[in-house]
Amino acid sequence: MRRTLSIFCFFSLNITGLCAQSDTLRALPPTEIIASKLRSQPSGAQTFLFDSAQLGLHQMENVADLLSKRSGIYVKSYGLGSLATTATRGSNASQTAVVWNGFPLQSPMLGQLDFALLPAIFVDEMILQYGGNSAGWGSGAIGGAVLLDNKMQFSKGLSTQVHVAAGNFGWHHHAAAVRYGNGRFAGSTRLFFEKAENDFSFQIHPDLPEKEQEHAALQQQGILQELFWNIKPGQELALRAWLQNTDREIPPTLVQTRSEATQADEFLRTSLHWKRTGKTAVLQARTAFFSEKTDYRDALIGLESLSKFHTWMGEVEATWFLGRQFRLQSSLLQTYTRADAPAYENPPEQSRTALFAAIRREEKRWRIQFDGRIEHADGEFAPFTPGLGAEADVFKYLRIKGKITRNYRLPTFNDRFWRPGGNPGLLPESGWSEDLGLVFHGKYERFRWTFSVTGYHRRIENWILWAQKEGQIFFSPQNIAEVRSRGLEHRFDLGFHFSSGEIALSGGYDLTRSTNREAIKNPNIEVGSQLFYTPLHRIFNEITFRNKGFQITGFQQFTSDVVGLNESVPAFTLGSLRVQYGRAFGQWNGTVYLQIENLWDVDYRVVERRPMPGRYFRAGLSAGFRSVK
Repeated sequence: MRRTLSIFCFFSLNITGLCAQSDTLRALPPTEIIASKLRSQPSGAQTFLFDSAQLGLHQMENVADLLSKRSGIYVKSYGLGSLATTATRGSNASQTAVVWNGFPLQSPMLGQLDFALLPAIFVDEMILQYGGNSAGWGSGAIGGAVLLDNKMQFSKGLSTQVHVAAGNFGWHHHAAAVRYGNGRFAGSTRLFFEKAENDFSFQIHPDLPEKEQEHAALQQQGILQELFWNIKPGQELALRAWLQNTDREIPPTLVQTRSEATQADEFLRTSLHWKRTGKTAVLQARTAFFSEKTDYRDALIGLESLSKFHTWMGEVEATWFLGRQFRLQSSLLQTYTRADAPAYENPPEQSRTALFAAIRREEKRWRIQFDGRIEHADGEFAPFTPGLGAEADVFKYLRIKGKITRNYRLPTFNDRFWRPGGNPGLLPESGWSEDLGLVFHGKYERFRWTFSVTGYHRRIENWILWAQKEGQIFFSPQNIAEVRSRGLEHRFDLGFHFSSGEIALSGGYDLTRSTNREAIKNPNIEVGSQLFYTPLHRIFNEITFRNKGFQITGFQQFTSDVVGLNESVPAFTLGSLRVQYGRAFGQWNGTVYLQIENLWDVDYRVVERRPMPGRYFRAGLSAGFRSVK
């Protein structure tokens, strides 16, 4: 795999993406993206956008780090460089859809994705969708969706960018991006290399001496290659290949003396996308092939487990503009997946066909949208999934919006076929969710402001939970839970512009109550208790000062205590600070930065028995050349 990656890097290093620098979280404005706006910007939904300028602040980080600092999504991290999953609006890790250029990335075996394996430098634009949207994105989009997008760009000329960074615990990160185009043909290559020992010091208890984290090294590298062809005016073709390899040592928990477990993750993701834009319609066809492998080994118990899967997807989509008021869209998606693991008696296969349709009416002050999805998998139909959303400008400074949708999640391969415990008779999770929000916004001379509050409610039946039934010595998945989630989300964004710079303040507060409505013995869940790893309160904010080439940004986040599987995890408050300075010299540009993580040197855990580092530093520089017209 490494040899293949090295050869691919060598022959591709003449074409890659440029990275910008900025840093505010804004409400989603109109934007052209590959996935249709009827799915990425559904009427009535709460959505937020990170554009390329905002992502530029996190080029040396992964998407998990970005989400934990700048969103209400709770990121369950097992430590530096370790597994990181998400929970949105009280959902679990399998109930957040992750979509790359229109294709879902969740593993068909686990139903989830490790966000620590998503380098921010490989993303041009990211949209966070809060709330269910199974009508748009299918199985798993119950709590929300994270949409990752890469842009088609046909600029003429050459642009390059090189990043070098280093920090505590043996961490260093190198990345490069090159893009070239002549107006009709274009290419982009992005690659990165990261390595760390993660040998930070920590205390199990304040009365005990410090220990050093052992067996926690990380090394990963990846490349994203894109080729674009402007066939003729209004007709485009894009080919993408994403190759990545990660080797991680899995450190011992606080109740283990040592660990020899390791995990290697390798994947190849390819896609081909054709798009034709006309006066009254947009036609698209896209196909993708994903091949992923996870090799987990633990010499202490003699375990070697190699799991892998292959997925092929093909979708055709048409969007019609019926006058100025109506927009109609329909798509047909076919998916085939095959997986293999030692715990499967036979390699399982699955064929799925889904039909999506949506219609939107837009007026000057309001818009309304109805969409629906029907999916056929393994000879049976998933629950029909409708959705209805609307929003209206009530006054000049006030917008009201709301949405109601049905959502579902199909059982994964592990849920159905893992030995021991797999349950082939599992039913899909399904239920309804409702949103209602108010958005206050305005602008006065150099001052802008936005404040929103959104209330939501969700009820999911047949919730799949791995539990130990009476008389069993192993855990197995069952449709034994019914979960009700409700809460309030507050967001604000303030900005003041002056002659040579800007001061910006943004953030949010989430109140999340997600409870089980049925008692379970093992794991012990009482009726009405908060779900595992679901914080009741989460607060995040950032403040930025910019003056010409100088910028300073402070992040602050608070996460209330959560219930773990064996013990509770106390609340914690984290801060981080980034200072940078950048200048342009004609066609050349350069930026240097210093970043301080865990600014207050807090002793905290995100996952029980998994230590996290105290204060640490990272510094880096980037330099680039741009001759693009």
